[in-house]
Amino acid sequence: MLLVLLLATAGLLLAPQAAASGALQGLRACAARVIPALLPFFVVSRMLTALPLPTPGRRADRLFRALFGVRAACLPALLTGLLGGYPAGAAAVTELYRAGALSKAEAERALCFCNNSGPGFFAGLIGTAVLGDVRRGLILYGLHALAALLTGLLLPGSTPPAALRTVRREKPQLPSLLPEAVQGSCAALLQVSGLIVFFSSMLAVLRAAGLTALLPNRLAEALACGALELSSGILLLSGHGAEAACALLMGWGGLCVHFQAMSLWQTAGLRPHGYFSAKLLHGLLSAVLALACFAPSPAALLSAGALTACALLAPLLRKIRAGNLRRAAV
Repeated sequence: MLLVLLLATAGLLLAPQAAASGALQGLRACAARVIPALLPFFVVSRMLTALPLPTPGRRADRLFRALFGVRAACLPALLTGLLGGYPAGAAAVTELYRAGALSKAEAERALCFCNNSGPGFFAGLIGTAVLGDVRRGLILYGLHALAALLTGLLLPGSTPPAALRTVRREKPQLPSLLPEAVQGSCAALLQVSGLIVFFSSMLAVLRAAGLTALLPNRLAEALACGALELSSGILLLSGHGAEAACALLMGWGGLCVHFQAMSLWQTAGLRPHGYFSAKLLHGLLSAVLALACFAPSPAALLSAGALTACALLAPLLRKIRAGNLRRAAV
């Protein structure tokens, strides 16, 4: 970590103009895309968790626990992530944990498959700027959402049915509910925007140093940049054949997105073990599904079918293993 910080400092000192240009580009991205897309979902998510919403029934809880290993209370966070985009899902899970709707283990598990991208990014950036076809971008979004559900099914282990924390909450005052939600959302977006600006600056320094030119081709450059900051890598892709690479990057999310999510969940004391491997799995599943959809071949179709079958069987295997462990304990 110290070596990385020293290299980053040296890059800023040797290429200050590139760093400033990258930071400006990051600020423009925040103003044009990030804040308009995320602020409404952040505010609504905070308001929903502050209100006394009806709790899901036992049947819904049993279904969600059997499939994903968590209570059905995580459904709003899953929908928020799939509609609001990165990192709205992580923010929603964190708020549900703070509200006492999820146990700590359940919240940490839910973070592994509820933090996803929304349709706006797929339609607006990938569909329009990269693929030149909004319809193809929306199909990729459907595959992204399906891969998120498959990731949730494939997560190993299960969370014990722990009792929920008792959170003493005052009855929300409707006149102050919206201002408080906006204030908290703006604070969270400030952290998110700061990370985007920082990563954009670092990518500009790497380009100025000529490190990205060492990569063998444009696809490798796009994947390397996208692994750090999502939109920078996505914009390097273009035309037919880019669907699988876009799906891989969107499922992975990029280190910038992950640090945004970490800045949210760490404030609640959450530490989701296996988060990064789950996001990598999400990316790989998305890429395989995209290949099967846009470039069908026997290998791609067989791989997509096998992975889907494994995901559908995973809850049953977890149930059998849990039953064996209980019998062995007895």
